[in-house]
Amino acid sequence: MNKDTSTGALFSRALDKKLTSGISKQHQDSLRHVFNHFMRFLGPDGRETPLKDLTTGQIEAFLQQYNTSATHYMNKRRDLSVLFNTAGRMIDEYLMTVRKTEVRRIKATLHLAYEREQLQPVLGFLKANHINLYRCALMTYGCLLRPHEEIRLLTKKHFKMNNTEIHLEGNENKGGRVRVVFVPDYVREEFEPVLNAIGRDDNIFSLAKEPFNDSYFSKQWSREKKKLLSHGLIYPKQTLYSFRHTAAIDVFRRTKDVYMVQKIMGHASVLVTLKYLRSLGEFNTEELKAAAPVL
Repeated sequence: MNKDTSTGALFSRALDKKLTSGISKQHQDSLRHVFNHFMRFLGPDGRETPLKDLTTGQIEAFLQQYNTSATHYMNKRRDLSVLFNTAGRMIDEYLMTVRKTEVRRIKATLHLAYEREQLQPVLGFLKANHINLYRCALMTYGCLLRPHEEIRLLTKKHFKMNNTEIHLEGNENKGGRVRVVFVPDYVREEFEPVLNAIGRDDNIFSLAKEPFNDSYFSKQWSREKKKLLSHGLIYPKQTLYSFRHTAAIDVFRRTKDVYMVQKIMGHASVLVTLKYLRSLGEFNTEELKAAAPVL
């Protein structure tokens, strides 16, 4: 058998191809993770098996390891499918092996938006108790960036035009395109002392060349969330990501323009934007009156 058509060899080439295609660091890490797990699952003999000889049963047995939730299962299925399809194209084969595996319905998890009267008390608590988390939340709300994949990795060089803009390359944001983000005055004033004290390549949170690890803000939020809940400042379904949802709703309420929200959020599809607006709930009387059809 030509070793180049073995599953191990083709998957290795497929991974290398994806890692050099300009995808985000988060996507790169996800693909590496599923590649390593799948190679261990196959073992030496399985890695030598021709790719087209793998069965749907084998793939499903592998995916059973990720049964903790439908989301976890489907994310691994998606990442494996990316590598499988890329490897299949290398031997000019359209393989349905992963596509035939079980599909599980993901129940949407709502990052409940903050109410207007909650926002200042929550930010005030974070500012007094965890300055990095406060700054991340402030930027998540004010700049509508994603906390873990985008904000966590920001350095001084990302700030342009006297710190009134943040510029992200295509591989630095989920949308995959160059993105320019406006920095409101209240965010700029908070970060300017930090930016003035660090080097061009230094991270704005770690204050060093290396950023904090991927789970840094998740872990910090988990600790502070317990205190926020005990003080009655937040509800259980409100998260760090809720600041972004809150900002999207605020922009929509002021502009009544879902496409403006889409642009500010950096969404490729307006359907994604609409999901962010699903926690709008009931409009108040004045909003309903303003929206009423006129004869």
